[in-house]
Order: sequence, then structure tokens, then C-alpha cells
Amino acid sequence: MGLEATSPTNSSFLRKHPALSYFLLTFAISWSAAFLVAAPKLFEHGPLPKLTGILMFPAMLLGPSFAGIFLTRRLDGREGLKNLFARMRRVNFPLRWYRALLIPPVMVLSVLFLLKTFVSPVYAPNRFWIGVSFGLLAGFLEEIGWTGFAYPKLRQRFAVLPAAAIVGVLWGLWHAPVIDFLGAASPHGKALPLFFAAFIATMAAMRVLIAWF
Repeated sequence: MGLEATSPTNSSFLRKHPALSYFLLTFAISWSAAFLVAAPKLFEHGPLPKLTGILMFPAMLLGPSFAGIFLTRRLDGREGLKNLFARMRRVNFPLRWYRALLIPPVMVLSVLFLLKTFVSPVYAPNRFWIGVSFGLLAGFLEEIGWTGFAYPKLRQRFAVLPAAAIVGVLWGLWHAPVIDFLGAASPHGKALPLFFAAFIATMAAMRVLIAWF
């Protein structure tokens, strides 16, 4: 009886604030999953092992993928879910858009090269090529929510740039549990706050590129 009484209110909140609902649900699921992975090591002395940090990230992917699918089904029904899956299968784009995918890695490698040359050799790229396959899987699962649900909902209220920037900033913040395991020179020590701020700015810029694509 109690569930029936609160259901209309919950549904009303979801429909009035679909993007906010997505962010709240995504953060709750992802950060909870990351905590469960890290929990056994939290009571040991010293920093979290590198392997723990690596395992936290795939657990966090449950958030955006589940939230995107669940909220699409809840708010847009079966047709909305069908449309979401149809968009996920689209691969027939002009070649210039596939070439545009080279922009982010070229920019990242350029920055690392400059840092290695003028700051410290610790910034040299590690050439972890198998990580590309990890990134493809992670990107696919993440974008079910960020691009498939959150961005279209924000576009109903905001122009392209503000909508992309909002998603980008929150996308960056979403990485907080694993932020000290990211980058070419981790852990970051005293530089962690500056690294995190730069990371969020990079994610916002990346999201603008994604929205443009």
C-alpha cells in the first residue's frame, strides 16, 4: 500500500527531472559498486593496490548502463528502449566522423609529449595498447547513459554547448573513486586536487567534442 502511495510522486519527479534522476541513480550505483570492490582493502594500512583501482572501474560501469536503460524504459516505454538500442547499433557514418575519433588521442599524446620534454620523464606514455580494448568496452557501456539518455534529456532544456558541458563536468566527477589510478603519473600525491580539476576540464571538453560528433 505504501509503495502504491509513493509511486505517483516518484514517477512525477522522474518526469520533471529526468537528467537529475539519471545523475543521482548513476552516482549511487557506481560509487556503491566501487566501494564494495575496495571495501576489503580499506581496512588495511597503506594505499589501495593498483589492481583494486583497476577492478573498481568496471564495477562502476553498472551505473550509467543500468540507469540509462532503466530510466529510458520507465519514462519512454518500450518504444523509447527500442530507439535506444537502435541508436547503439548505428555504425554507418561518413568516414570523416571516424577520422574525427583520432582528435582526442592525438591531443592527449601531444600534451604528454610536451610534459615529458619540458617537465619530467614520468609523463611519458606507457604504451599500454591493450588498454584501447578496455576503453572501447567501457565507452560503449558508459555511453548508454551519458549519450543515450542524459544528453538528449538535457537538450530538451539547454542548447548544445551548455548541455554537453553539464554532462562533461558530471562525467568527470563520476570518476572520483578511481581518479588516483588514472593518468600517466599515478598516484598523484599532493598534485591530486589539481589533477582532478584538470581531469574534469578535460572531460567537459571531450564531451563537447562527443556532442559535436
